[in-house]
Amino acid sequence: MSHDNDFPENHDALRTRTHARPRPAKKPLAAQEGQRIPTRRADERAYPVETPGRSSEPRAPRAQVPTDSRAPRTHVPAERRPSRNQTPVAQTSTSRPSKTVFAIAGVCAVLALVLFGVVHWQNTKPIDIMVNGQELQMPRTATVNDAFEAAGSPATAGNMLDIDGELLQEGSGTAYTATLDGHELEPTAAADTPLDGHTSIDFANGVDVEEPSNTAENQPIAHGVQDVGHGPLHIVTQKGQDGSGTIKTGQVSGKQQVIEVTSDPVDTIMKRCYPDTQGEKVVALTFDDGPWDDTNELLDVLRDNGAKATFFTVGNRISGNGVDTVKREVAEGHQVATHTWDHAAGDGQSVNLSYMSAEQQREEVTKGFQAIEDATGQKPSFVMRAPGGNFPTEVWSNVEDLVVADIGWDIDTTDWKRPEASRIAAELMRVTPGDIVLMHDGGGNRKNTIEGLRIALPKLVQDGWKFVTIDELMKYPTKDS
Repeated sequence: MSHDNDFPENHDALRTRTHARPRPAKKPLAAQEGQRIPTRRADERAYPVETPGRSSEPRAPRAQVPTDSRAPRTHVPAERRPSRNQTPVAQTSTSRPSKTVFAIAGVCAVLALVLFGVVHWQNTKPIDIMVNGQELQMPRTATVNDAFEAAGSPATAGNMLDIDGELLQEGSGTAYTATLDGHELEPTAAADTPLDGHTSIDFANGVDVEEPSNTAENQPIAHGVQDVGHGPLHIVTQKGQDGSGTIKTGQVSGKQQVIEVTSDPVDTIMKRCYPDTQGEKVVALTFDDGPWDDTNELLDVLRDNGAKATFFTVGNRISGNGVDTVKREVAEGHQVATHTWDHAAGDGQSVNLSYMSAEQQREEVTKGFQAIEDATGQKPSFVMRAPGGNFPTEVWSNVEDLVVADIGWDIDTTDWKRPEASRIAAELMRVTPGDIVLMHDGGGNRKNTIEGLRIALPKLVQDGWKFVTIDELMKYPTKDS
């Protein structure tokens, strides 16, 4: 068996002959030495698979390079020698991670888990805190409100007050007052304050709060009404005028409060007084609730005695024959004024305008005046008599732009009770200068009233008494008593 290939000096010669004559395949070493050759599997190839990219074509013979047989040669394995025309490429090798790397990673993971556990334990560890002297254990994430509930809500909420300081809603103030480690918390922010890091909290009752409100500038300030004096004549001696300023309005109560005054309001002054006739024997006869069926007969008695009177009519009665009756009253020199539209029926219970809404009050007055104007074609006298004589300041302030005076009385003949004519006559006979006498020409049968006039008027005329209208009486000066 030849061993030419084992010597380097023969390599170049072998390269020259490789393609000239095929060389028999070398038997495995085991076979040469008489050893047993392992059986190949059926799927194994007899020869190595060609590496992709390598040409299977025979390479051309390489030219021999003369060598100096005397120079020593270094043996270089063929597979490691680069081609003469090819730049050597550095070979890299991939190695498996060492066991040390895995060990370090494992230690880091364990340390991370331990650290996470410690932090989690610190964050979830309960805290001990004194709540109103009672030691409680609370979650570390607990707030002031949690402590309040845990302690059984040991304080009472405050109330909501209106802008005038009056109770508006009970229990609608702050829920409690909280003092955390000696520092009182702002009520609106106390509930969500965390407890962690604190040692004690004390709760006290909540405080009252004022209702929410709006503030506006240059707003009208309503003027008031002053009701002064005593007497049957209710006259406005000073017209009211609104002022202006900054107004605060409660959003819940609707109340208004003047914060700053820009211009002062001027109050209306309603003076109750008496006419001062200075002893002159004049008297004003007044009749309510007409026109009625008996009104024309009453007018006959007044005409026969040369007496003038004032008729306070009910507006819805001025229809049909009532229109002619009112026209006659005006034609004969009597004064026609209003006793409202329907004597404050409905909400006013036929006796009191103050029971009615402000809108209804004004409607009663305006419709009463309009009925007179529609019947007579003339503007009425803008004095009135309120039903039942009920004319408080709140009504007056609501209709003060519609009337110049409200008329009461000095003598009530009580003819509305239908007493005997003699009793009515007796009341008429006790008049004094400037008196206003109350009688009725409507609301029922008024025969006794008419008969009482027939008895008394001739005697009064004989005694020098003069009968005037309300407008005429109001031309006299006034006095307080």
